[in-house]
Amino acid sequence: MMKKLLRNILKTAAVVIASSTMSVPVIAEPMDDVFTLFDMGGGTISGRSAATGYYVVAMGLSDRSNETKGLEEARIDALRKLNEMINGVTMSGSSSASMEYITVSAEEDREFSKESFVDVVNTRFSGSLSAVKELKSGKYDGSYFVAMLITESDVNKISKLRASSSHSGVAGNTIIIANGSDGASIAQAELKSEFVEAKGLADMKHGEAEARKLALTNALHNAIQQVQGVMLQGKSGKFNDAIALAISTKSEGYVSGYELLDEDIARGQYYVIIEAEVNSGKLLNDVSFYTKIFGQPVFDVHSENSFKTDWLVDELERLGFSINDGKTKSTHSFYLNQKQKSVENHKGVHGIETAVSVELKDNQTGEILFTVTNDPLKSRIYVDPISRSKQVSEHVAYKQLKNAMGVEIIQSLARHAEKGMLYQIVLKNAKRTDVELFKHVLNNGSGGQVEGWNWNKNGKVMILDFRYSGPLSEAFDQSLNEIYRTFKQEGKGRRPHAETINNRTAEFKIITS
Repeated sequence: MMKKLLRNILKTAAVVIASSTMSVPVIAEPMDDVFTLFDMGGGTISGRSAATGYYVVAMGLSDRSNETKGLEEARIDALRKLNEMINGVTMSGSSSASMEYITVSAEEDREFSKESFVDVVNTRFSGSLSAVKELKSGKYDGSYFVAMLITESDVNKISKLRASSSHSGVAGNTIIIANGSDGASIAQAELKSEFVEAKGLADMKHGEAEARKLALTNALHNAIQQVQGVMLQGKSGKFNDAIALAISTKSEGYVSGYELLDEDIARGQYYVIIEAEVNSGKLLNDVSFYTKIFGQPVFDVHSENSFKTDWLVDELERLGFSINDGKTKSTHSFYLNQKQKSVENHKGVHGIETAVSVELKDNQTGEILFTVTNDPLKSRIYVDPISRSKQVSEHVAYKQLKNAMGVEIIQSLARHAEKGMLYQIVLKNAKRTDVELFKHVLNNGSGGQVEGWNWNKNGKVMILDFRYSGPLSEAFDQSLNEIYRTFKQEGKGRRPHAETINNRTAEFKIITS
């Protein structure tokens, strides 16, 4: 009770302080979400306010010791999160710091390095959201924070102002894109939550408490499927089944809240009826992500059982994936292995056991994304004649695989894409200070991460191990200008010259002005 009272006092004080120090009036509902985001450690929350309609609040945090730089870094973080939530794209902004290494000689011909730290905040974006305003900023629990807000009513106002000059496309640096149907912007469409009524069922054999829990889970899943079904119409085309399967395995986080309308037991089943608020912004963001990654692979199939190659190809085509036709180079390869052996049961009856495995390999990296195997014990068949045992055993083994195959393909591709690919960035004639400048800009301005580097002393070549989810050229589209700008300010006469940048490789030569 005391904790709740203290929280209410803090909220009231925050609203009063904010109203007296900010020109933008604070709205009650989004301000409540700010306190929730404190507990979550930052992030985004969507909701609906009677005053503004649908809204999204994003909070960025910073542990910097300097207030100005801490607030700026938190603001950049909040804007990036807000943009990814609304538009489903990564903003190229950076909050970077450079590090200078100084080699110091010591006794016994040993050398060591000490570092001097130069703190810099860079704020450059390739795009920005319209109608965003700062809701609250300050310091909380040792960290600086900035909460940014975008509302349906403000987006509508901006859209009206721009309607006379642009019906669609990019206006200046502000992203306002008409969807072609009702003139609403993508930001408006994705900001909207969907309120749907859904029913969930569960068998009473689990016991009443467990059945109620399972019925509620089923109802939430059905609510997501309703919104997803409408969303996928005309959106993802041939990948509808694959995306539906992907989202069904990752349903948490899509429901912002729900109200229980009815619950009871009927005909041996527990049922619940709910009205759920489905976060269509997050759902649409995931649909866009899956549509992108599923459109990239081109598969080929290597099989020990030529009669089952068509089975695997049919499974892939059913999910919408492309098969290598001999004209394009395959990006991934399936390897299907099958073995059958004779078995004997406790009565001395002979039969057949079938073991089947399917392996998926990334041809670029050589990484094995997954291996699926059947349960050979469940494929043991004892019928006469033995040829019939072979056929039935094989059929049972492939039926087991079919049930797991689609989910494994979807989840492995998604995991691999989320993890990103490890690229090598070559810096010729480089020093360790050059590496640090590249590292900080790439880490903060590209959405990727430099995981390590190697130094060839003889050739003065530094090789960065850079992990990024997407083509390498896309990372440099976001960060290349920032790299040049940072070197101009802090490179001390050294600057990078891009010799090669493509989807797989990047090479730079560091030259002296």
